[in-house]
Amino acid sequence: IFASGDFSYDDIWILRVRQQFSMSEEKHNPREDELFMITIIRMNGIPLAKMKVHPEQTVGELTHAIKVAAQATELDLLLAFDSEVLDVDEMLHEAGLYEGCSVTAIRFPELFIAATYDDGVTKIWSAESGECERTLAGSVDAAVTAVSFAPTGLSLILGCMDGAVGLWSVPTGNLIREYQGHGAPIFAVAASPNGKLMATGSSDRTAMVWDFNTGRCLKVFNGHRGSINCLAFAPDSKSVGSGSEDATLKLWSVDGKTRDINMSGHQGSIQAVAFSPQGKALSSGSLDGNVKVWSVKGHLDWSLPSPGCSVCALGYSPDGMNLAVGGTDGNCRIWSVGTGSNILTIECNFGYPGNIKSVAFSPAGTLLATGSQDGSLNIWSSQTGQLKHQMQAHVPDGQLRPSGVFAVAFSAGPVPPQPGARLNQKKKANQMSSVN
Repeated sequence: IFASGDFSYDDIWILRVRQQFSMSEEKHNPREDELFMITIIRMNGIPLAKMKVHPEQTVGELTHAIKVAAQATELDLLLAFDSEVLDVDEMLHEAGLYEGCSVTAIRFPELFIAATYDDGVTKIWSAESGECERTLAGSVDAAVTAVSFAPTGLSLILGCMDGAVGLWSVPTGNLIREYQGHGAPIFAVAASPNGKLMATGSSDRTAMVWDFNTGRCLKVFNGHRGSINCLAFAPDSKSVGSGSEDATLKLWSVDGKTRDINMSGHQGSIQAVAFSPQGKALSSGSLDGNVKVWSVKGHLDWSLPSPGCSVCALGYSPDGMNLAVGGTDGNCRIWSVGTGSNILTIECNFGYPGNIKSVAFSPAGTLLATGSQDGSLNIWSSQTGQLKHQMQAHVPDGQLRPSGVFAVAFSAGPVPPQPGARLNQKKKANQMSSVN
């Protein structure tokens, strides 16, 4: 994503392919009718450039042309189209580009944070600039209660109070796919680390596991006696942990190769669960004010001292050394997993009460995002507690107060594919089609 001021010329400009591409000899002077026009846009949809290109030029050459024109040749830049990062070795026609299409330019790497609000709006923010990059507004008719980035960073899973679950494109803001199966509000969604699955938890007391790419329901887990308020995939994507209104925690086997495990010990509704990055522990936070850490074999390993308030949110640091705990007193406490001591307390609401509904560490672990019932969305230093960014509150039209933040999620942005990977996938798909 280019920040304002990155360009020293008009936002919209025309660049002929022959001026910037290192073309083959026979294509050095293409005919006008061989060229087609595309638009380069930012993540927020604002157009950056219009370019005349040739179908036999590569994505890598297009990327280079954009950087040369922007006078930013050292910039790491990815191009995305149709919710996929394009392979630098693909020709533009192989990538599916056509006259009048839009291609998204994304600076790599860049941190993004998604926040969902109780009026049905979802916003994607730059964690570096604090600016809103995209708003999914009016896309749903009910509060968005849960959010999870896909591992690629190019799509977003949203769960809603009306029972809807949707996969949304981050570059375009369009709905890609719906997952239909729950008949009650969705309180939790999660994408598997391997990118193949997603899971949903609902007040209908079931958790469902879905094929991420097809939207087909693969598993339905029954057993809780109350709403499923939270769930998470294990790092190996082979199991799902869920916490319920019935004060129990369950570990479900996704592949059916291990037994399901039941864990009990809380005296109130479980509001948050989180796997340690190493996959050896599962933590749970409850309205009873306790945080418990369990082994994945079902044994209670230890408990944190009660913060004196109900617990609404949990999040491990990427190295697994710290655990962030968000409470109803408006504070987020960071605990050392090794010593069990409280090493930092952040007054997220600046001394005012208000539930901390969601917490999330950045992929590098240096930042911590908190979302609150009072509508505040803040990014802090996880080492010092210093406020890095305070995002502008979302106030719906005709309202005086901000909408509350239900959930937050971090992403390091899209991951560049291995050169030739998409082409190889297409060749394999074509071979399978020819065989069938």
